[in-house]
Amino acid sequence: MRRATEDEISRWDELVAANPDGGNSLQTRTWGEFKARWGWQPAQFVYELTGGRLVAAQWLSRQIPGFGVIWYCPKGPGVTTPADYLEVVRQTSAAGLLAGLWARFESEVLHDEMDISSLAEAGLVRANRDPASKSTIFVDLSPGEEALLANFSQSARRNIRKAQAGGVIVDVVPATAENLDIMFGLMKATEARAKYGLRPQKYFLDYWQAQIAAGQGQLFLAHHEGDILAGLFLTYLGERGWYKDGGSFDLKRELQAPYLVQWEVMRWQMQQGIKQYDLLGSPNRDKVGTGVSNDGLYTFKSKFNPEITEFMGCYDLPLAGKLAYTAWRKVGERVAARLAARSPERFLY
Repeated sequence: MRRATEDEISRWDELVAANPDGGNSLQTRTWGEFKARWGWQPAQFVYELTGGRLVAAQWLSRQIPGFGVIWYCPKGPGVTTPADYLEVVRQTSAAGLLAGLWARFESEVLHDEMDISSLAEAGLVRANRDPASKSTIFVDLSPGEEALLANFSQSARRNIRKAQAGGVIVDVVPATAENLDIMFGLMKATEARAKYGLRPQKYFLDYWQAQIAAGQGQLFLAHHEGDILAGLFLTYLGERGWYKDGGSFDLKRELQAPYLVQWEVMRWQMQQGIKQYDLLGSPNRDKVGTGVSNDGLYTFKSKFNPEITEFMGCYDLPLAGKLAYTAWRKVGERVAARLAARSPERFLY
């Protein structure tokens, strides 16, 4: 593990897209600069693995009063095999470049492939929480429109056709103040139904505008006879796309606009050469049907692909000794969670 050179930082997103996982939008310079406006400090590092392979990893740090500095690598480092994962952990520990309380890894290594006992041997501790969902649903866009549509459930195809026949139109729209305000209104309406908590509008406006300006984001809005029905904000990097945000009003729900939005977003991605669409956020496989908060979202997303991909989740590397880390687990993170529950502006991650 070493600090990235100036040349590597100048072409950072290119390096991230070349990572074994295909890159992640939460590892881009744009995302790091955005998080710097919300309490975090980004730093770029490079891991050199066997065979001369390089892994670009952006770590975020912040000072927690009374506890010290914490480090978080959102959806990174970008490795996908247990061997590579353990190597980046070893290098992180040996390099000593992350001084503070703990460092949190969130690599997308599959849960079923990792030997949990090897993590404890590497000095890792399962994190109290996963800032992002550890399970998701992927849609393979590479087969093309006809084959992709055939892979959807019958009800998804029926609802797409219903929206089309009903006159719903999905537009690729610019990031005007009016459109972004509409998008946030759609999310607020959805949150009111699902009760999952929502950050302030200025947080979303900040990264929506930043990612669109960087050529890594696009807004879509669905309308019918002058009425806005649903919207989606897509992020993308290289050959991967992510369903970052979405929402819908209760108006004309019988037209099934969200299904057509997803279909048109997939079509748009295929036109851009994107081959994998991450629907972001699903219950873990053993939680499906148990009433967890994202069960309803799974019901919707499973219509496009019922297979859940479950990653190993977040693990922490204590940096300042077990006592300090234990104090954080027992007190610090709980206090942060309570503050977040009271005020979304104080979400830690």
